[in-house]
Amino acid sequence: VAVAEALLKRLLPSYIESFQFQKLKGEKDCFTIESVKDKIVIGGNNANSMAMGLNHYLKYYCLTTVSWYADIAVEIPEELPMVGEKVVSEARVDTRFFLNYCTYGYTMPWWQWKEWERFIDWMALNGINMPLAITGQEAVWHKVWSKMGMSDIEIRSYFTGPPYLPWHRMANIDRWNGPLPMEWLEHQVSLQKKILARERELNMKPVLPAFAGHVPADLKRIYPEADIQHLGKWAGFADAYRCNFLNPNDALFAKIQKLFLDEQKKLFGTDHIYGLDPFNEVDPPSFEPEYLRKIA
Repeated sequence: VAVAEALLKRLLPSYIESFQFQKLKGEKDCFTIESVKDKIVIGGNNANSMAMGLNHYLKYYCLTTVSWYADIAVEIPEELPMVGEKVVSEARVDTRFFLNYCTYGYTMPWWQWKEWERFIDWMALNGINMPLAITGQEAVWHKVWSKMGMSDIEIRSYFTGPPYLPWHRMANIDRWNGPLPMEWLEHQVSLQKKILARERELNMKPVLPAFAGHVPADLKRIYPEADIQHLGKWAGFADAYRCNFLNPNDALFAKIQKLFLDEQKKLFGTDHIYGLDPFNEVDPPSFEPEYLRKIA
């Protein structure tokens, strides 16, 4: 209830006294809306459901849309419409996933907490409970590659500049517009901690990244026997920007995966759900079904 009230205060600070939230029993995601005297009473089995109930009221009774843009105020009637017949709604699916790797490019790299806070509220209002949450992973990788013997400048030069990070993370390009400043890595960690805390508060299970085999070219120097191969060219970029792929059957793969998950857990915790996006728009080392089966 306190979490739902805080969301309402962020969106409609002048209407705090006009709404009341109630916790409903049961595990199934559901919400109710009704008018009780002069208040709009919204019930939900958790804060995420209550947020969905609030959005339903705003959309269908106040005829307004809440934008994910932080600077656009929510406009509703001065006098709130009453709810004639009690609304009861139950989620059709338990898991509502949102976002992909590419959405973390474009304008999102420049978002500060102000933009993220509104965006997370918007996700809750729309019932999202499993968002992809991949901000800040370069700081985790910096720790991993450092432990494996790479220098600071080697690691930061392996990363692309901020707008290209989604395509770096999907193993399309390395180094383009790098090196990535250390200030960026540190700022993104701070931002990700706020993002995850708010998402979990709103009953979301964030999907964190894991290791899909993409490694820096400099790793070949340290592990010359490792099965590391070039991936296919992408979007016309020169060979200098091509990505390298460590065969998951190589013993080094499990070592890197464990290191990454351990370091990530120290920084961001875990909800035991991870997302990978291998071979995005590039040729894998082999198209043989048996090879791809083993990789999977």
